[in-house]
Amino acid sequence: MGRAIKQTFGSLEEELNFIESLLKKEREMERNLFLEKESQFGAIKSAELIEIRFLVGNTWRAEFQVVLSNKSKLWLKPGVPVLVQSQNESIYGNVYQWKDSKFTIQVRGDYDWESENYTISKWFPESTYDLYNEIIGKVRNERESDSYKKLNWCLGYGKGDKPTPPKKTMDLPPIDRIFSIADYGMVFGPPGTGKTTLLMQAVDQIKKRKESVLTLCPTNFACDYIVEQAIKNGIRVIRLGNSTKIKDDVLPYHLDHLIQTHPDQKQIQNWQTELKAIQKKINSWKRNFGKEEREERNQLRREAKFLLQTIREAESNIRTKLLDTSELIVSTFSGFGAEFKKGRQFDYVFVDEATQSVDPGCYMAFFSGKKTFFFGDPKQLAVNYNHPDHESVNSFLEKVIEGDSGERVIFLNKQFRMKPEILGFPNTNYYENKVFTHPDLSFLHSPAFTEIFGTDSHLLWIDTAGSDSLEGTEGEELSFYNETEVDLIQSFFEKGLPKDKSVVISPYRGQVEKLIQKSDGKFLTQTIDSFQGRESEIVILSFVRSNPDGEIGFLLNPKRLNVALTRAKSYMILVGDSATLCVHKEFQDLYNYVEANGEIRSIYEFMK
Repeated sequence: MGRAIKQTFGSLEEELNFIESLLKKEREMERNLFLEKESQFGAIKSAELIEIRFLVGNTWRAEFQVVLSNKSKLWLKPGVPVLVQSQNESIYGNVYQWKDSKFTIQVRGDYDWESENYTISKWFPESTYDLYNEIIGKVRNERESDSYKKLNWCLGYGKGDKPTPPKKTMDLPPIDRIFSIADYGMVFGPPGTGKTTLLMQAVDQIKKRKESVLTLCPTNFACDYIVEQAIKNGIRVIRLGNSTKIKDDVLPYHLDHLIQTHPDQKQIQNWQTELKAIQKKINSWKRNFGKEEREERNQLRREAKFLLQTIREAESNIRTKLLDTSELIVSTFSGFGAEFKKGRQFDYVFVDEATQSVDPGCYMAFFSGKKTFFFGDPKQLAVNYNHPDHESVNSFLEKVIEGDSGERVIFLNKQFRMKPEILGFPNTNYYENKVFTHPDLSFLHSPAFTEIFGTDSHLLWIDTAGSDSLEGTEGEELSFYNETEVDLIQSFFEKGLPKDKSVVISPYRGQVEKLIQKSDGKFLTQTIDSFQGRESEIVILSFVRSNPDGEIGFLLNPKRLNVALTRAKSYMILVGDSATLCVHKEFQDLYNYVEANGEIRSIYEFMK
């Protein structure tokens, strides 16, 4: 269970058909899951429209006066997609913010906003799936292009005419290897080996060469991290994408913000003031008015439309200038969709966190640049599909690394994150002992840790076997939790384990929710999947499963275990029932490793 199954295809067209079918099933399943739960979300009814504000391009913000139910408050978070409806209108947007009785959404596109009151509900967005289908269509329509040939070679088709990088470059440092490859390559970076550092070094070299570079990421978190690193490195960066989903400290580098603060914006602001006055007058008209008033309203709309067109043309010129002079553009796949459709090209395209990238996003990278590189770790979790038929589908990165003879794979073998004893088990089991720890690393020494656990060891397994530590399930999704492990972990923080240097991770959402409830969110708690790509000085891993049958579900996925075991920098604490877990060889091996290189402790040593 959970192990990737290698799909085999006779041609790129067969593979495209498979991916297209996969996306269709995912779309249908996601839509059906949403519709099943729709009644739980709590629509906002009788939302009174207060104001429409034009931002930039075709982006607007609409502010409403609302009365929020408790159900509504559960899903109201920035970036959440919404559907705004009246009797005659359906408008799609995203939550921008809400405070007290004021609720603001952000929308793209031109709408009349003819009604006074609307119903606002959480919505399932399908535009991303539309984009993926467009990308697949572009691949099919450009079979004679260089981009198609590279994608064909990369996925293992058309090997006969595939060019080979010079063999003498294989021993070069990673940064030099990137620039020795003329078409595409894969950076295989185990945890802590500096994938992002290498990416930023490459961007800096490209900047010095006066060439253009785009970095695409599957998540907004990954995009924001790249932007933050670019800022630290003095790189002139532009962030694309939905601004409601971007961190506050990254917003000043978002394209819309840069347009709004551009020196050429002064005249545009005058036009916007004029437009706002016209819109206010349009919105002041009531439903029942005569022919003369109707004609006046239509005339105002024509004036507004002309002004809006003038503003957009001016902003388009600024937009082009900014993008053409940037040193790095960063975006999610969907955020780059508009520029992709326009055919914008780059000298280099990097895909970060490529393991979690959907295949069409990787196709997008090939069709957007002359040289394409994928950064990631095929031994970690791939994109999470919902449909049971797709649980074991290989990631794009895994496929292309497995299909390459090694000339285009740049393996990073020096890690800068974790204590050697924390690295040891993953290194042996997943990386063939090819990863080495940098000799000059320094690690946290926590007196509180030593006092709480009575040891200087940095690797512990607290064994709950023999206690009353039984798993449970609750909620519609029947996610697992374990109250004994929750109480034990909570006690560590009550005894002084530093919250600001610690994170608790667990495979199960149910356990995460129990931990958050118990602690009032006073320490960071996340699922293993959501913490991929991140790190912490101290990591506590709650395995949860405890039953007489040795059932451990998707913990059997070695990629999930690998992610979990490689987040800690200085201290790693495993909490789990060896009697349940060690029925399975991989967990017995892990137990034996901790026994030899760390410490096994019993839960009874920590019980009151």
